Amino acid sequence: MNYKLLFLACLLSTNVLSGELTKNATVLEVANHATGNGKNFAIKIEGGTGPCSGWVYFMEDKAPSSATYNQAFSMALAALAGDKKVRIHNYTDDDCTGATFIAISR
Repeated sequence: MNYKLLFLACLLSTNVLSGELTKNATVLEVANHATGNGKNFAIKIEGGTGPCSGWVYFMEDKAPSSATYNQAFSMALAALAGDKKVRIHNYTDDDCTGATFIAISR
């Protein structure tokens, strides 16, 4: 019984960790990025850990809503202006061109 619970816990924990593109990275630049519907932006990062370095892209059509997309853009600008660290996530996979979440920390 305990082995089944351990296996289930391991299986669920890998799903939770998948999609973290970077953690504790510094934002160097925020830029608009014209692809697809043209409502996209990119963040140039350095440092941190995770599969993405350099440019990470936020596409509006991949965001859960336009409000979520706009909030991510505002948070990226705040991180750049405040020289804060960021954590960026893609809920679908580890693709650096499909970020949908950003968090700011000290």
